[in-house]
Amino acid sequence: MHLRPLLMMTALASAALLTGCLIPERFSAKIDIQSDTSLDYAYEGTAIDPMAVLKMQQQGILSDKEQQSLAAEAQKLRQNPDVKKAVYMGKARYQLEIEGHRKAGEPLKLLDMLSAQSSHDGVMTISVQPVKRKEKADLAQMGVLINGSLRVNVPEGAEIISHNANSAPASGSGSYMWRIGEVGVRPEIKLRFNP
Repeated sequence: MHLRPLLMMTALASAALLTGCLIPERFSAKIDIQSDTSLDYAYEGTAIDPMAVLKMQQQGILSDKEQQSLAAEAQKLRQNPDVKKAVYMGKARYQLEIEGHRKAGEPLKLLDMLSAQSSHDGVMTISVQPVKRKEKADLAQMGVLINGSLRVNVPEGAEIISHNANSAPASGSGSYMWRIGEVGVRPEIKLRFNP
């Protein structure tokens, strides 16, 4: 099989898997859980458009029309009130700053990566999609290395059911920290607020 069709299939598979949306690249994300179970969240860093990266690999460069289309996408992103900054930096990369608030029980989905949701029994789950070995290899072949961090601040009064944080406070409340980008690691914390 020729390299070009193989590369194309690999990149398309990665892009399809990631739903063709922006992929977080180098970033820090945080969620501050409030005592009423509402939450504030923030994301700062870069993200890439996998389909544009694929085109760059196929063509060597992106056409002016393709660059303009990617820049226009940044304008569309800025229409979302939670997006404080969205700048197209060239080479299929964006610089993003996103901040928002979710009411108690309202789900959060950020860049198809980070989610927060509450179940009917009052358990809140905050998780990040795991990076699979094949995905990481495909992204690395495309020149994309995911390197991020997540911090979840938990207030007093929360019962921690489970977590796999890289660092955690001795008591239940405080900051839980994860490094994101390792194969097979799925950052997750489950908690409940006792009445």
